[in-house]
Amino acid sequence: MQLRVISLGVLPPELLHKTYMGLAEAQGDDDPPVLLLAQSEPHLSLGAAQYASAELDHLACTNLGIPVLQRALGGGLVWVDSGQLNYFFIFPMALGIRRAPELFARMAPWIVALHDRFGLQIEARDGHDFWCASQKIGGTGAATIGRSLVMGGSLMLHVDWKPFVNCVAAPSTGFRAWLTEALQDSLWTWSRLLLQVPSVEDICSAFPEVLESGDIQVIRDATLNPAEQQAVAAAELEEPEWEMPASRRVPAGIKIKAGAFLTERRWPDGSWLRIWTENGGFRKVAASVWSENQCRVFTGLRAGSQEITRALQDLAGEACAHWYVRFAETAVWKD
Repeated sequence: MQLRVISLGVLPPELLHKTYMGLAEAQGDDDPPVLLLAQSEPHLSLGAAQYASAELDHLACTNLGIPVLQRALGGGLVWVDSGQLNYFFIFPMALGIRRAPELFARMAPWIVALHDRFGLQIEARDGHDFWCASQKIGGTGAATIGRSLVMGGSLMLHVDWKPFVNCVAAPSTGFRAWLTEALQDSLWTWSRLLLQVPSVEDICSAFPEVLESGDIQVIRDATLNPAEQQAVAAAELEEPEWEMPASRRVPAGIKIKAGAFLTERRWPDGSWLRIWTENGGFRKVAASVWSENQCRVFTGLRAGSQEITRALQDLAGEACAHWYVRFAETAVWKD
């Protein structure tokens, strides 16, 4: 199989997303699939079905000068900065790959092999993510654009999470502090795992070599053809919706990675509850009515277990049922 590898350096945020859209729109049934490689300036990328009004703090985004774009690809809110190398696989559906899981299965071995080239052993999981040992190191999102299937992701070389945390809609400073902790703990970067992170240039050079070792005939391109340039110029991104009342993708919080969520609810009586769940258990709990030390009793307890009821009976007494309902309202266990 032939595959075009197009490396475009650093693109402004809007142009990054317009480029893979335009390439997909211009791609014909008989054209070879494309791998687009590009970096981008810092920005927030909302999934196709998300609302800026629900997920983000508009004032913070404005004050920090962080652009917010609504991408055509699925998935959740994504932070993109210069410490990442973005990749987009663009496959004509005439090749017979018509669903995102099928494209992920096709390209995942290439991503695994690329990491291995630089000494990182990773594995594909859940049909859309990549993990290194027990931590997520990358994810993907997909969409049908034109007559092509597009799947995008990024190689997280080194990431500054602070702007992302500051821009996320958050009910408290405590929520932001936990979000910072959860991101640093749950999402690994190359800089955390390697003594020396390879340059983007070295990675872009290695990618075609990895593909060729898998019997792919690589066509290297540094520019788009005139039809593709025209399609990129014509591509239009939807404007983020800041005014429409909408629900968050994760009620009362945010997804950290598969099986891990951070949520916080507040009630008119002034009480609140913050919960970090992971792999079917409580990772961390805080509440307005109990001390940090008292809340440690929940750490490690499994969803729906009798131990949760007993812990609430010990802490809340006659208000046990009341707080049990609030735990049920707040905790999120799966997407």
